[in-house]
Amino acid sequence: MKTFHNYYQVWKQYGGLPEFYSIPQGSTVDKREGYPLRPELVESAMYLYRATGDPTFLELGRDVVEAIEKISRVDCGYATVRDLRDHKLDNRMESFFLAETVKYLYLLFDPDNFLHNDGTSFHTVTTPYGECVLGAGGYLFNTEAHPIDPAALHCCSRHRQERWEVEALMQEFHSARYERTGSHHASSPVQRSQHGKSKRTAQNGDRAKKGRNKKGGCVLSCPSQPFSSKLAVLGQVFTDSS
Repeated sequence: MKTFHNYYQVWKQYGGLPEFYSIPQGSTVDKREGYPLRPELVESAMYLYRATGDPTFLELGRDVVEAIEKISRVDCGYATVRDLRDHKLDNRMESFFLAETVKYLYLLFDPDNFLHNDGTSFHTVTTPYGECVLGAGGYLFNTEAHPIDPAALHCCSRHRQERWEVEALMQEFHSARYERTGSHHASSPVQRSQHGKSKRTAQNGDRAKKGRNKKGGCVLSCPSQPFSSKLAVLGQVFTDSS
């Protein structure tokens, strides 16, 4: 929070964030005083507001919108600020302004957007190998802030498809094996009774599972590591025991 407020003070000083800023001098750095309407500050405000509910982040969003409209607005779009000291503009607009900066501003002021879903609602898609849960939240943003549903990646991945194929083969194998062994013992009433009981239990379990899905509860579970296990340098992951 303290780091964010420091950046916010720089924003208030210039109406934007310069590419380089000298803390000892309290001013921009020569030849690095431009502001190409980057999204990082607004993105941070969006996540921090979701986590804390602090209205300070909404105030920053308001200031960003007003500053961009006043400084960067031109007839054909929003121009890069060449120099924040005098607000001279450059003849260009970066792609990440529309893809990221504007998108994060929109999400900051739209708390009910589907991208903020916390897993309480979802929908299922039927595939040849079963059902996939989609739209349950946890969206990831790529470099240009295009939202990606991790559940869709899991559902459509090649690894997932191969696993489904293996499961289908195993089911066929066990079904064929049961048919062969069952034909030799078809005369046993005890085994027929046990088989019927097992079949009814499986059917009841399937109905209970479908009932839980209709209630809208979160059915996704993702493995998580402790924070220290996520630290890595050049691909080398350091765990707690390192």
